[in-house]
Amino acid sequence: MPVETMNDCLDCNYIKETVCKIDKLQKEVITVGENRCISCETSLFNPANNTIPVAFYGECGNLFTGLTDLTGTTTSFFRIESIRCGRFVTLRLLTQDGDTLTATLRTMVLDLDSVKGIQCFEPITVELCTASTPAA
Repeated sequence: MPVETMNDCLDCNYIKETVCKIDKLQKEVITVGENRCISCETSLFNPANNTIPVAFYGECGNLFTGLTDLTGTTTSFFRIESIRCGRFVTLRLLTQDGDTLTATLRTMVLDLDSVKGIQCFEPITVELCTASTPAA
């Protein structure tokens, strides 16, 4: 019997697909407000939840981090904000205080081609900043 090749896997990037799916579902929760469930592959269990916190890992299993302030404090928890060119993801940095994650005003852009792993956490609600701050 001939061995079948997995052609569907040659052009796939499951990390990118997962990030795109989470982004789409989070936006649906915010704009539609219906009962949606989100996890890496499913959905938000409570319509109030609007975020699936994620962590990203690089080639050698290194955890990606971002600076949350000018003093050098870092975080490895992010909220997916948007995806550009199917490759670059804008991430909202989340800070941790005990068991609570809070959205910061800081974002960063990550090249998904450098990501080798993604970890998804239980859906949460974060307050999203939608208004711009007036210039001083």
